[in-house]
Amino acid sequence: MKIWIVHAFTDRVFTGNPAAVVPLERWLPDAVLQAIATENKLSETAFVVPTGLKGNYQLRWFTPQTEVPLCGHATLAAGAMLLSEIERDLEVVVFDTHAGALIVRATPEGYTLDLPRKQRTPWTPSDELGRALGAEIVDAFIAEYANVVVEDEATLVGLKPDVAALNRIVRGPRQGMLVVSAPADEGKPYDFVQRFFCPSVGIDEDPVTGSAFADAAPYWCDRLDLESVVGYQASTRGGYMRAIQTLSSVRLLGQVAVYLRGELDSSLARLHNRLEEHPEAPKRKTRRARKAKQLPAIFEDPMLPGLEPEGVVEANPPSSPAEQLRPPTSHPAPPAEAGEPTPPRIVVTGE
Repeated sequence: MKIWIVHAFTDRVFTGNPAAVVPLERWLPDAVLQAIATENKLSETAFVVPTGLKGNYQLRWFTPQTEVPLCGHATLAAGAMLLSEIERDLEVVVFDTHAGALIVRATPEGYTLDLPRKQRTPWTPSDELGRALGAEIVDAFIAEYANVVVEDEATLVGLKPDVAALNRIVRGPRQGMLVVSAPADEGKPYDFVQRFFCPSVGIDEDPVTGSAFADAAPYWCDRLDLESVVGYQASTRGGYMRAIQTLSSVRLLGQVAVYLRGELDSSLARLHNRLEEHPEAPKRKTRRARKAKQLPAIFEDPMLPGLEPEGVVEANPPSSPAEQLRPPTSHPAPPAEAGEPTPPRIVVTGE
């Protein structure tokens, strides 16, 4: 299995939004797809499988935490790799996704991505959202995501929101996902600036988000009375794209930069039955049984009479009191001499 890591919506590496692209011959179990995305630790990993029709693929996106229904930058990255390195004779690739059919085209300026255009609905956010964001909200609407507008670019760049509070307050249409945009400062090479917070999918702030641009771009086209706008996402990495709105879609134009070309081990496809198991520990060597060392007889101390442990019965107990009082065998009594006279017996009586 091949893998590419592509930085989307930029013309150079280490900027834009990174995404992994993994082409497959057929779908692997969802647990394996999620495990690969979790191991990649990128905002999205895109998996593509051919449908059998020329230039047509199924596409799914996974964050390190869960599968998501739409991802713009990973779609652009997947289309760019198919058109530039896998099927170079193609000019257009069509993806079948949970969000519908998405089309990526190769152009002299980069790659275009058509995303669905969602109808905007006015929205009045709560004061609690403004406090969590740390700025005054001047306008708000609902489309693919909840969108709010702040006064100017300096306000947007300086935002330090409470992402845990955003995850709790923003209930829909996507839980814990919020697009914040503002007009660009005078003289900047772009028309508006935005940031995208999405803690509900394990990402506090996304670097560059195509689906969020598809939400904000039609608003700024109408507000600035322009047919197309250039947007800049003011994240740490940063990225640009041009957006053109049509009646039913938003066409995004962006570039990509390939950071890595590699290959995943083929054994990953066989791990789906063992993902829940713990790794096997190395087998220990069998230890040899240790025998108790026996001391030579010279070191054995005979037990003194009367000091035997409780419950131990002597094999040949003494038969008379005289034998019980005999000295230990280590200090034998001298033998009595033959013919030695018996000492006199003294008897004392009282009168």
